[in-house]
Amino acid sequence: MSLPPLLPLPDVRARLELVFPPEFPDRGILVGIMCARVVFAAIYGGFVSGEKRFFRPSTITNFSDEQAAMTSDAERADWAIRAVKQGFKPIGNIWYANNSREPVRDDLIRNRLIPLGIVSKLAGYAPTHPAPIYSISPQFVALFHPDLVGDALEGAVADWRQRNLNAHTLKRMALLASGVKAKEGDVTVQLPTTGKTLRLTAGEASIITKDVCEVLAPSMAAEPVVIHVSISDQKTFPELAGAASAVGLEFDPSLELPDVVFVDVSRDPMPVVFVEVVHSDGPITELRAQALRELAESAGINAEHLRFVTAFEDRNSDALRKRFSELAIGSNVWCRSEPDMLIALGAAG
Repeated sequence: MSLPPLLPLPDVRARLELVFPPEFPDRGILVGIMCARVVFAAIYGGFVSGEKRFFRPSTITNFSDEQAAMTSDAERADWAIRAVKQGFKPIGNIWYANNSREPVRDDLIRNRLIPLGIVSKLAGYAPTHPAPIYSISPQFVALFHPDLVGDALEGAVADWRQRNLNAHTLKRMALLASGVKAKEGDVTVQLPTTGKTLRLTAGEASIITKDVCEVLAPSMAAEPVVIHVSISDQKTFPELAGAASAVGLEFDPSLELPDVVFVDVSRDPMPVVFVEVVHSDGPITELRAQALRELAESAGINAEHLRFVTAFEDRNSDALRKRFSELAIGSNVWCRSEPDMLIALGAAG
């Protein structure tokens, strides 16, 4: 029996963190101990696609640290043969209780590893079938070779991502990564249509605000004009002085405007979009939406020409998960990491 080289379990987990960096969507379970144990045990037993050896979820749950310490090829091969047989008696303290197969099978293998091409399932079997039906991709196993280090490892990981992740995920990762880098210095915003430039202080809210102006506004309006921008340490910008009145709008400066306001000057009547940028707090709730309608009415804007958007960094962000239930019906959600998607929170029927 041929067996792939084996990394220690802690090193497997560390390498998973390299394969799935912080900007990878829904990363938590993929860099957790459960995933590390699945990958380690699959490599340990040589359950690699093309080798005609397969594991079941209980193969993972019945594994133990004591077994992991037995790393000779003979010990590994002996375990691989016995572990998939009925009545197998594991040694040591098993990793998971006997009734805990579902998180391994459903949350991890079926919902994450199979869609990513990391694990494959024998055709013709239901996921709950008791037979060994799973194997791990040899291309993924290659990323865990002990001799693969440094630039060679980073290159192999990048190549694996390019071959196995869809274009949407790759774009989302790139946008999230760009946000991390942009936090290191001031953020420059190039406003659409007018060409004016704003400089915002560094921070996550400024990064989202930049893309609201440069990406969201042009996607929602044929000829967008940003008439207001506000961030925590600067409520107004001289560059936008008179912008509202120039397009025929007047806002009471004593009222609390949203973070970004833009209009579509190509249409008559002009649609007005109110955007709240959220990195920790402040979404468009029902109460906030009503307050903004009253603010718009004071400026002579009919409510039917208003649109409300709450902008977040990512669908997986803590801010969105925390605030989703508070968002106003009839408003929209936009995420900087997925700029082509606008989520509508509409009433049924």
